[in-house]
Amino acid sequence: MEALARRAPQFVLPVPHETQGAEMHFLQWVFDPASRTSTPHTTITHHLDLADDKGLVLMQGHVVDDRGVKPEHAKWLAVCLQRFYGAWEAGVELQGERKERAEARKQLLEWFAAGDARFSVEKLLEEAERMG
Repeated sequence: MEALARRAPQFVLPVPHETQGAEMHFLQWVFDPASRTSTPHTTITHHLDLADDKGLVLMQGHVVDDRGVKPEHAKWLAVCLQRFYGAWEAGVELQGERKERAEARKQLLEWFAAGDARFSVEKLLEEAERMG
């Protein structure tokens, strides 16, 4: 997940709404918190203490009050982050539809990072709908 985040440190993630389409949220990985220039509405910290011994990485999320995001939307964004950056499938050999979906999500991420014209918000929304 970290290697992909370093190659593609910025992305957009949708929060679907049943009655009004979706709103897009800009995602940015920051490996040095001192370099951050603006205040995010949500921060997610990955705790790596158990990664080597147990193969486990704990995530801690924090939603900043009065920044316009609901906790349930922040939770959805955290799930999307894991799925698009591959953590959801880590250590599992995927087959069939799950493998195709994981590859499609990774492709969208890479297209976005490269500024490739094949990236489209419509395809991103389709993947989000499949996850939700």
